[in-house]
Amino acid sequence: MTRPGKPSRHSMIMRGIVTPIFGLLAVTAIVLGILNATVWKPSAHVDAHARTKAAYVVTDPGVLPLVDSKVTMRVDATSAGASASADQDSQKPTVCMALTTAKDAAGWTAGHDVARVRGLDNWQTLSVGRDTSPGKSVKNDQGVAFQDSDMWQQVTCSDSSVSMSLKTDDPQAVLLVAVPQGAHSLGLEMLWQRDKLPNFAMPFYFAGGLLALLAVLSATVFAMDPAKRRKQTESEQEDEETPEVSVVQALGSAILPGLGNRHTPASGRRLRHARGQARQGDPGPPPRPPVVIDPRNRNLVADQQEGDDRRADDVSSTRVISSQEMASYLARLAHEGEEERQ
Repeated sequence: MTRPGKPSRHSMIMRGIVTPIFGLLAVTAIVLGILNATVWKPSAHVDAHARTKAAYVVTDPGVLPLVDSKVTMRVDATSAGASASADQDSQKPTVCMALTTAKDAAGWTAGHDVARVRGLDNWQTLSVGRDTSPGKSVKNDQGVAFQDSDMWQQVTCSDSSVSMSLKTDDPQAVLLVAVPQGAHSLGLEMLWQRDKLPNFAMPFYFAGGLLALLAVLSATVFAMDPAKRRKQTESEQEDEETPEVSVVQALGSAILPGLGNRHTPASGRRLRHARGQARQGDPGPPPRPPVVIDPRNRNLVADQQEGDDRRADDVSSTRVISSQEMASYLARLAHEGEEERQ
């Protein structure tokens, strides 16, 4: 029990503990949403690097459209020797890059050591592994040059470095990099350009709005005493109930539709006058005693015959006169009138 005018224990808990908790969580969610929309917003450029030493580099299926359909791959090659002579600078290694399928890349690199780009270790580092392609290798003098093969959809070659920009959504498309002069130290770089950035701020904004609404409800509706809220609901239900229909209104609406709904000032005055007389002690007419009928003193057969005769009289009294009877009646009436004039 609480004193009048003092908040109840339930109200103090809801407004003093629950509401601040919801408010703090709402502010935290909104702050996190703002940070994800500004400072922590994902970058539109994803640039990942790696280095490897192999004669062939191939990307696994699904790596090219890993981040976005627009991708650029660059490869820089340097000499693998520990001591470089002066004439090695003039003889730069030729690097070729081709767009093809995983099946054709596996057929070209069969039996050779291959560096595979499997994906991303993080947003700045490529995941690269070494593997040997299955199959039997073909000697260089028995085949065609890399740039002259018809197995590639697109091919380019350059000294020391090569790059290729693509826009593809095909998960089976791969890039094959080859260094015909042998194994060299290769610097790999893949750059994706994202057109649509993921929106990580919207879920935090939605959660913040929901928590703010819960805080307002905790401070208002949920803080009310259950007994008071129940009484308020009951009073609203009583107000919504329709008024009771009197006997006079029911009879009036049954005899004439709409009569029971008419209320005039005169009728209201008459009703009030009648109620006033009843309050002042006007006895009115005495009640009639009940009529007791003894079934032993009644003849049921005679009553039934009397009822049949009465129904027959009613039928005969309400019978419709035919046109012939009406014509004969008029003829008799005209004949009697002529006799009276004579």
